[in-house]
Amino acid sequence: MIISRIVAGLCNQMYFFSTAYTLSREWNEELELDVCIDGCLEWVYLLDEFNLPTYKKILYPTRYNIGKGYHKMPMQLQQKVTIIDEKYFEKDGEYLTIPKEKFLKQYGKRNIYLKGTFLARQMFTKYLPELRQIFTLKEPSQFVNTFELANRNSIPIGVHIRRKGFSVLGDDNTMDFFKAAIVYMRRLFPYARFYIFSDEIDYIKEHIGAAKDIFYVDAMNGFRGDIEEFICLTKCHHYILTRRSTYGRMAEILNDRENKISVLYGENTWNDSEERFHFLSDEQIEDLVQQYDYKKISHDWDIDKILQKPNTEKTKKMLEIGLDSEKITPNDRRKIIYCKAQLCAENGDFKQAVHLCDLLEDQYKEDRVEFHEFYGKVLCCCKREREALVEYIGAAAKSGNAKGILKEPQYAKYKILAESNRKHYIIVQYAKYSSQYLSEMQIIGLILGRMGNEVSFVFKKREPDCIKDNQNNLVMKKWEENVDNKYFALQLNKGFTSGRFSYGYPCYDYDELAYDANVQIQKIAKKYPDKESIIITRDPLVMMTNRPLKKVFVDFSEPFDEAYLKEFLKDAEIEKMYERADIIVTSDQGRVFQNQQIIYSDESLLEQIQFDVDKTVQYNNLTLYTEEYLDMTLKIALAVNKVED
Repeated sequence: MIISRIVAGLCNQMYFFSTAYTLSREWNEELELDVCIDGCLEWVYLLDEFNLPTYKKILYPTRYNIGKGYHKMPMQLQQKVTIIDEKYFEKDGEYLTIPKEKFLKQYGKRNIYLKGTFLARQMFTKYLPELRQIFTLKEPSQFVNTFELANRNSIPIGVHIRRKGFSVLGDDNTMDFFKAAIVYMRRLFPYARFYIFSDEIDYIKEHIGAAKDIFYVDAMNGFRGDIEEFICLTKCHHYILTRRSTYGRMAEILNDRENKISVLYGENTWNDSEERFHFLSDEQIEDLVQQYDYKKISHDWDIDKILQKPNTEKTKKMLEIGLDSEKITPNDRRKIIYCKAQLCAENGDFKQAVHLCDLLEDQYKEDRVEFHEFYGKVLCCCKREREALVEYIGAAAKSGNAKGILKEPQYAKYKILAESNRKHYIIVQYAKYSSQYLSEMQIIGLILGRMGNEVSFVFKKREPDCIKDNQNNLVMKKWEENVDNKYFALQLNKGFTSGRFSYGYPCYDYDELAYDANVQIQKIAKKYPDKESIIITRDPLVMMTNRPLKKVFVDFSEPFDEAYLKEFLKDAEIEKMYERADIIVTSDQGRVFQNQQIIYSDESLLEQIQFDVDKTVQYNNLTLYTEEYLDMTLKIALAVNKVED
């Protein structure tokens, strides 16, 4: 059997799958997918939105990733496989593959687990015609259909501009390059239309500006919109692409048009010899950009008026806006997404309505009472009562009289917490900051914030490790560290973010606590003088502070946490944290405690590793706010208010 790890963003997932699919076809072996992308809101498994064959899946929560990093796999799985990365692939004519006979001679009949980057297209282009059929939408899309109709008699040129992560690192794909490339393609195709796709569309609009032949694509539909935009990009005739971005690259590969042209910056780093690639030098860019006629965009649409129209007319107009979003503001986008969520609920698509509400709360800080109540309602319709409870408590924090459709025992908890004074929680995790994954501590903090509490985060900066690994993983590790540290600095200035989501909660540098934790913790607490400050931590330094703040210790009775923390903490330090904590959250019911309040996590809620899951995994079925995390956080809030759960 061949098992493939499917992680990261949409097109990285497509690269990983394509490589695994090709190898399974070459070897005539069964393929299984490890679809665990746990601990990250920006990355969810998306491939089941396409026409994939039916594959068995493997699912497991992060707690089972035994070892230092989140990229480890459960021991139950690790013992059954041989882990394979890029270095095992060999040249076979114009393709890259793993010779089956050589592998069997070296490893015998063991299952293969593909775990690496696998970004060389030569690993899968042998089966590209099949993959082009696979990567078509399972369900029809009005958005894609509208795009195709609009371009029946035109030449659409897809311009993909990747900003997130790349801009933080100071990538060399400047706005001058994209302006120059547009001028370059206008000379080749005077009557073309330029469709701009980006993960930071407002920034791009500000710099590219307005023109009759430029259209800004923004589906405004969450992960479903990301996929719809990708399919639209594949249907363009020619391309201007961000170098090193797999999103634009995969769209270009799946496009089977002859004589297509793709413009990129600098020199050919893809090891592709096709004549379709045109690379612009710095000298060419400097010359061409001077001929770019920049005009500032004017935002003159009355979105409120549009959204008051009947549903059919309103839906049609929102599709048109999505394909030409030039004149809308970020606030207009927020209104459109909320409108789409309401329409989804009216049509019974509650999962998509919840997904769009997630986006509104996490990316746009939507905090109106009516929004929280709507969010709670659609969560209840999806049988997510604990999460609905959190939203109703958040609404109560704003109005004091929120009404919902909660049933017992959630309604009793709602009444207690809705009437309680909101707190200020200081979250101090022991693990170092990661820009890619959310820790248990961070998730607890986000849930408390959704309940109307103030939340502050204290992070440790990641330091370079001594890595004994293959060269490719070493490069990726250093890249991740660079990204982490750049984002770390950004968080201190702008507040807590994760991927595409901007929560905005204040962040502080742990290094400042090391000098005098008592003083620094008190400084953070004093910023909210009207609220009681509560510390939630697994850090021994913070737990030892003498300031009279209530301390919550979420212990590490789960395998991942225990394996990680015991590498760095002495048993004496662990015992001190048990002693100094006012409230302890644990699943260890055999331990004897002193005078602390004890919260026992509900073991019945613990998700188990699921092998051989045959069902389709949809992005809007997945959430970080699992029943376990929600239950734990609600119990903490009740304990802080000295209420027995």
